[in-house]
Amino acid sequence: MNKELLILRESLIAEAKNSPMLLSDLAGLEAYVSESYNSRSFIELLQNADNAKATKFCVKRFGDYLFVANNGRPFNIKDVESLCRSASSNKVRGTSIGYRGIGFKSVVSFAKEVHLVSGDFEITFSKELSKKLIPQAPKVPLIRIPHEMDDSVKNELANEIKAIQEEGFKTIYIFSSVLANQIDEEYTSFASTTILFLNSIQVIKILLNKKVTANIAVVDENEKGRFLRVSTTDAISNWFVCSDSNCSIAFSMNNGKVTRLPKNEAIIHAFLPTEDSCGLGIVVNGDFSTDPSRRHLIMDETTVTVISNLAKLYASLLKYALSNKDKHIIDALMPYFDLKLIQLMKQSFEKEFAKKIKEAFGKELSNLKLSPSWLNAEDFAKIMAASNLPYIAPECSEIYGLHDFLKYLGNKAEDVGALLSKVNNTEISVLGYAQLVAAGIREVLMNHKLASLGTTDLVISNGRLCSFKEVNENEEEIDESYVQLLLDNGVSENDISQFLKKMGLSNINEVQFSDDDEDDYTFNDEEDEDDMSAPSSVSQWYNDASSSSRPAVYNEGVQKWRSAEENTLAALNANGFRLKDVSKQNLGFDLEGSDPNGKNIYIEVKSIDYVGQKFRMTNNEFAAAQYKPDCYYLALVFQNNDSFEISLIRDPINRLNMTRQVVQWVWECSDYEYKPIKFSL
Repeated sequence: MNKELLILRESLIAEAKNSPMLLSDLAGLEAYVSESYNSRSFIELLQNADNAKATKFCVKRFGDYLFVANNGRPFNIKDVESLCRSASSNKVRGTSIGYRGIGFKSVVSFAKEVHLVSGDFEITFSKELSKKLIPQAPKVPLIRIPHEMDDSVKNELANEIKAIQEEGFKTIYIFSSVLANQIDEEYTSFASTTILFLNSIQVIKILLNKKVTANIAVVDENEKGRFLRVSTTDAISNWFVCSDSNCSIAFSMNNGKVTRLPKNEAIIHAFLPTEDSCGLGIVVNGDFSTDPSRRHLIMDETTVTVISNLAKLYASLLKYALSNKDKHIIDALMPYFDLKLIQLMKQSFEKEFAKKIKEAFGKELSNLKLSPSWLNAEDFAKIMAASNLPYIAPECSEIYGLHDFLKYLGNKAEDVGALLSKVNNTEISVLGYAQLVAAGIREVLMNHKLASLGTTDLVISNGRLCSFKEVNENEEEIDESYVQLLLDNGVSENDISQFLKKMGLSNINEVQFSDDDEDDYTFNDEEDEDDMSAPSSVSQWYNDASSSSRPAVYNEGVQKWRSAEENTLAALNANGFRLKDVSKQNLGFDLEGSDPNGKNIYIEVKSIDYVGQKFRMTNNEFAAAQYKPDCYYLALVFQNNDSFEISLIRDPINRLNMTRQVVQWVWECSDYEYKPIKFSL
């Protein structure tokens, strides 16, 4: 036996003989630790390997023996003593995963004997052998007194040990008489995130009844973090890991984009996974304090400090995502828990994290105004951008929980008066104007003064934008479609009438809000003298199409499984247009951007099953088309198994026969020219 090991062994035997009852107490402690760490032996052995700076970790069975090996630094005498003495680890907290020195005791629950082959040591831990040395002790622990490995065991396992060592493994644990079913279940069902935050381990091999492998590799990195790929036998997962101040946030990646994790997968890691959720759509890691089993966090001073550092990292990532309009990262960072109600709950990670978030952000986002609930995000963004004020990008504003999160930080929604003072700096949609007016009417009816509501160009009369004051002085009417938009946005005709009286706009009241209004009417204006036999010259490729059977230049992105809006967007953008999808903003059109000549264009997509089928325009769409006649188009699309056709109709309000129907006030049309461009599928 190694001289240093012999000295340690004699010292432990002497202590045991002098205090056999203490040795028996240590056996009880070992049993308690083993129960606490039930089904965690794999985690503990993996942790030990990572602390030894191993890059490979392997588990395999040979007869009744279980081999667990790693290629890390071999054991020295201090390491052996740490195994033998409970809670005497020589590891320093913050530099390695474990720090109590008791995790290895978890193996007691499934092995009769433990052998260790590492460096100059060939050791056996055995209750039976220890009991012979200390017969006066009622109970003896398994991991306490090191014994020399028996020659018969050496001979039996010599070839297997040699084969493992030839693969580069330097430390081998050998467990005898293991509980096979328990080991197989625990060792082959570990989560892919187990390997995510380890310092050194890159390859895990489990060779039991089921073969499992796991590899981790750095795919790429940027200024914020590293892109990692974890490959297991069953699946490949991709992660974006950002780290700072000894803590990390990991985002799940799918098809190159961050994906929000379900709450049950958003696990807190103390380097290795616990069983606690962080309550966010991410995985977090830090040097948290945990209970002895490392299953649950302990909310002590150290854990609170780690949470504080984690909140600072979280804040920097959210600010980065907001400035870069990365809705996927923002979505993943939003909490599952209610930020207000969590303060009423018992102490937890979520409660402390919510508190530290406020401290981390401070006043950095205090100048960020929120879109009021009554105004669509697209128009709010236009108003704020024209005034050079910070705002949430429209594509991010719909993220569930973001608005409430920013309100929790102290941000407030912009009020009607402030928006009225800025709206003249830009042009917004008819819907946006109507939403502003409807909100303003409600304010005036509550006796709030809003003089600018009467003098700002906000209403549509005779198809043009003007103010209430101008309409009143000219004794004109507000367009019926615009009035309907006001009604759609929560004010009644009586509200409008009362508002006009309060504002001294009596002419509009007398001209428009009388009892002889008709509910139904038909638009049947004479068509313009333009040549209706050919499509408008919106794009050169469209003009060049002499017949509907001639294909367009490009059909890139057109797919059978896509929606009409998606295919129209893809087809037009492939042929010189520069469009974006704004259909979710409810602006009165689906696509917005520029045509191949650089002119503004607004397109509402209508899918038809056959030529001549009726299509409908909502009042919002009708108002938008009426307000922007020269640049508003209907795209009638027809798709069969072989092709996808688009027929563009400019200025549909004046060029088509539109009949108003009382079905939540929509506009129907079945009489239209259909001259499509065909795209092959």
